[in-house]
Amino acid sequence: TLRPSEEKIDPAERVEKAKKLKEEGNAKFKTEDLPGARKAYAEALRLTQKLPEDLALEAAVSLRRPVQLNLALVCLRLDPSQPMRALELCEEVLDAEPENPKATYRKAKALLELGEEKEAEFEFVRACKLMPKDATVRKDLEALRKAMRKDKAKEQETFQGLFQKSPGFASEGRQTQQRLTKQDVDDIYFHDGKENPYEGAESPQDLASGFQKEGRLEDAAQAWEVAMGRSAQEEDWLSHFQYALEYGVLLMDLNIDRLALRCFNTVFERPVEESLEESAKPLRQHALLLKSICLLNESADAQAEITECLQHWLQMAHKGEHQLSPEERLLQLREQGTWTADTAVALGLLQLLTGQDSVPETFASAVVAEDSSFFGAEARRSTRWNMLGAVLNNRGFHEQAIEVWRHALQCQPQYPRALVNMAMAQLKCGSFLAACASQAQA
Repeated sequence: TLRPSEEKIDPAERVEKAKKLKEEGNAKFKTEDLPGARKAYAEALRLTQKLPEDLALEAAVSLRRPVQLNLALVCLRLDPSQPMRALELCEEVLDAEPENPKATYRKAKALLELGEEKEAEFEFVRACKLMPKDATVRKDLEALRKAMRKDKAKEQETFQGLFQKSPGFASEGRQTQQRLTKQDVDDIYFHDGKENPYEGAESPQDLASGFQKEGRLEDAAQAWEVAMGRSAQEEDWLSHFQYALEYGVLLMDLNIDRLALRCFNTVFERPVEESLEESAKPLRQHALLLKSICLLNESADAQAEITECLQHWLQMAHKGEHQLSPEERLLQLREQGTWTADTAVALGLLQLLTGQDSVPETFASAVVAEDSSFFGAEARRSTRWNMLGAVLNNRGFHEQAIEVWRHALQCQPQYPRALVNMAMAQLKCGSFLAACASQAQA
């Protein structure tokens, strides 16, 4: 605003001083003195306030409007940039001159800086119409649309494309998919949508469990995400680990092993107080076993990473002879009668890596097991059936695999991974309509 002393200055004199400041700003801009240009332009705008009517219109057209546009450009080029101020300046120009091409283009650039891609795209389109011969404007629009397509594809891959499934556990066709390096696995991220409808829920973990029972899996995923975020903020790490496991298992059911791996890695990222270590131990054991399953489909070096992962799992879950290889130790446990659904799954994974004929038998023993281990729980029975079905299908026993997946779906009717796997087997058997129905249900 004008200082009291400046209001007493003749308005025409203020306009002349503002014109000189504009020229000064232009000169500083040309020498890339952006802070100096910003100061000069801002001063020029300040001096052109509260002009009498006979000067106001002329000053607005010949002086004030160009200075606003120049200052907007400077704000966009400053480091750090000032996109909000640039947007305000462009809006002021557009209020008076809605079809101003430079104001429209710079408004688009400001919106893009602010992360408002949809609004920026709209303004870029308008700018292209107002400046049809300007190649730079069209190039910026094309670059934005390319980035938006890339972001959308990435988002669909990680979360919003939950129901665009590919083959499940240990299934054929997986070898054609992109595999992750160790760094990818460590750096994988959660979906970070702008809005989560369950952000304000009092007990998001209870909501998530309820949604899963109702088959509302996308809602369940969002609720688990809230539960994880809230427990992390409260530093309630035992609850956080439990929610990470539940969310990770759901993501595995949805065939999103990429994010599931990140969930399981989370269980090891946070140290807990010494008094809580014993309580955290079983959660970390479960995370290691679940991580091994995901690595089967996602690791660049599955055999080495799964073997290492299961070695750690054995050291935590079954103290004893550690000079043996993981497979030898698991066979020893079976001979000793220490056999659970978890040990069967672990051995089955190792046998899969080396292509042993005993794999179906091993996973079948996991299906019939009823114990207190992670996979021994009744809630995990559908997962055990699914793994056995995948093993049979990959060995060419498609009809038997279909029957096995029907058992999985009896345990968990809304089980996308089993439905997609069954659809693939039905296609192998020539049952096109049945395959379409299974895929549609997924």
